[in-house]
Amino acid sequence: MKKAEIVFIPSSGIGHLIPTIHFAKTLQSHTHAHAHLSITILTLPTPSPNSPIPPGLTDSVLPRFRFIQLTSTDLVHRTLSGLIAESAHNSVPLAALVVDMFTTEFVHVACQLGLPSYVYYTSGASMLRLALKCPTLDSEIDSDFIDHEPGEFDIPSFRNSVPVVAVPSVIWRKGGDHYAWFIDHSRRLEEAKGIIVNSFYDLEPYAIDSLRVYSAGPVLDLVGRVADADNDKIMKWLDKQPARSVVFLCFGSKGTFEAAQAKEVARGLERSGYRFLWAVRPTNGSTRLEELVHDGFLERTVERGLVVCGGWVPQVAVLSHGSVGCFVSHCGWNSILESVWFGVPILTWPMHAEQRLNAFLLVKELGLSVELKGYHRVADELITADEVERGLKSVMEGEWDEVRKRVGEMKEKSRRAVVEGGSSFESMKRFIEDLIGGQ
Repeated sequence: MKKAEIVFIPSSGIGHLIPTIHFAKTLQSHTHAHAHLSITILTLPTPSPNSPIPPGLTDSVLPRFRFIQLTSTDLVHRTLSGLIAESAHNSVPLAALVVDMFTTEFVHVACQLGLPSYVYYTSGASMLRLALKCPTLDSEIDSDFIDHEPGEFDIPSFRNSVPVVAVPSVIWRKGGDHYAWFIDHSRRLEEAKGIIVNSFYDLEPYAIDSLRVYSAGPVLDLVGRVADADNDKIMKWLDKQPARSVVFLCFGSKGTFEAAQAKEVARGLERSGYRFLWAVRPTNGSTRLEELVHDGFLERTVERGLVVCGGWVPQVAVLSHGSVGCFVSHCGWNSILESVWFGVPILTWPMHAEQRLNAFLLVKELGLSVELKGYHRVADELITADEVERGLKSVMEGEWDEVRKRVGEMKEKSRRAVVEGGSSFESMKRFIEDLIGGQ
């Protein structure tokens, strides 16, 4: 059995640290028959530099798993040099540096130290292919992308042409605040020795066939956060609901609503007559539900609805519950993987970043979702109560039974991907063998 150490550098912030931990644990757990892997995670300073790693986050990590908190990004080179020297002393070679999709600037540091580098890409393979294509598009297209005619791109990972409005808005205009940053990161992806993507072959075959990547997905946190009183209330409420009767609305940690939009959602929910669990994050920080929904909504729907305002909803536990029949989602990649894993169809409501592209993939390419808010709608465009009601009925009343069937089939494929013989299992086996030099 060969020993080796892998160092990870996720972007700053808990939202990037958690996926890195889950992937590192998945990788380490996979290797018992092949290698004895040690994991070191270098955590970068956050906007609150004195914030420690949250209690409980590291409690369930495996042996040979450590964290080194850096007070400055300038310390990365020195720290890696020290780890290389340490590995030579203890006869456990440092096999690779793994950065995430937003810390690619450290690829050149690894190169300076003679260390192989890899990128763990937490979005889908289709988004990765677009990112890799963007530097070429930048040189070929003189105008802003949003003004490009005929208003669509041919991206190798998509069967259909991709509308410009479906790509992340950060690259719509070349003079935008983050355009150069995105193009720079996209170029550096090519400089790494390899890329690991949190997807699986049956979900994105066209994209994965167009790339040289290791597919690892779905990499998920199926345990979730430690239970608390609010979570207990939610799960007890779900226990009382009939099978597949509940509409679950959750838009991620950054998915906030102005009062006008919240009122339209509330009206649509009330008119639909369906049971619902709605996680609301208001933009103004208010946690008073009465400020967000129309008069009397909470009282009139108290027997069939539960609204959680400003708090955290245990999404994995909710999606795994048999009472949930539909997921109204912002189409964040992790939420997509979770919905597929549990076989819950999505009504798309993309908001930020690559979520429009994800919605386009789900609806137009894969036929796994139904549009509520289409990928072509701008972020602040009001979705009316009528649209909400129609969207819910299209899924809950059987109009889209074929979509539900396909989601159920993809659920089984997602689970087969990560067991021995599955596409992601074998891909990770190949990655480990590439790291340690084979058997």
